[in-house]
Amino acid sequence: MRLSQFDKQIIKPDELEKLFELNPNKKESLQPIGKTDKKCLIVEDVLMNPYDVRDFLLTSAYIAGTNNLVEEKTGAPGMQQPIANQWVKPFAQYERELLWHHNICRKPIAWQDFSFYCNVFWPKMKANDSTYRPHVDPGEFAFNYFLSDDLNDDDGTAIYSIEIEGERWMDIRDMERRGRGAPHPETVSNMMQEKRVGAGKFDTWQRFEGDDMYKLEGVVPARFNCISAYSGSAFHSAYYNPDGYPEDHVRYSLVGMLSMKKVRNSFLTE
Repeated sequence: MRLSQFDKQIIKPDELEKLFELNPNKKESLQPIGKTDKKCLIVEDVLMNPYDVRDFLLTSAYIAGTNNLVEEKTGAPGMQQPIANQWVKPFAQYERELLWHHNICRKPIAWQDFSFYCNVFWPKMKANDSTYRPHVDPGEFAFNYFLSDDLNDDDGTAIYSIEIEGERWMDIRDMERRGRGAPHPETVSNMMQEKRVGAGKFDTWQRFEGDDMYKLEGVVPARFNCISAYSGSAFHSAYYNPDGYPEDHVRYSLVGMLSMKKVRNSFLTE
């Protein structure tokens, strides 16, 4: 082998900074989710070079497992493409600063505390164990940066409330804060497994509109070159309508997941 074989795989720090250059005209705002008191963080027109970033991410990592294209399946919708923090360091630093700037989190956050991957959705993808139904993330905050420039206005991330023992809840952490009188975690887990087809089984992806258990409360929008961020502990699901796109359409987004212990979580609340 020769060192020169790696030439095209090397990106220097100054080149990475230029690739992820922030748009000075970007617009940051906290917006309500539906008619609830929960909020999402929206940043419009984030980067100067979104198409270059998309090309960079498309070629940065292979996808070794998907939910229905190869035998080694994941439990996530569509495909997930792992992205190393070092490849998107300037972007990770910006997302960290967003949490501080908007008084969402006061704890120290390092760019290494994020986990990054790209989501790849398409109209005819299958759903492993009904992954279109709501779930909660292991992390505190989820950032979605959308790189498809042809998304419909009503698509995004749906936020739901779940009815348990006559009371509605939108966020697992609200239950933790309640303490005594809140539903038992096992009760919540069992309810969330209801109406799923079962682990390792597949049905057809659909845009989940809610049912007698879940109520659709609002949709965090998906827009090109836009960040949408929300509490990972909220009941949520990708809101992607397979009937709204041609067969070969792809919804491509860079996901940044922040997971920290004992973080003051005022996110999505007044």
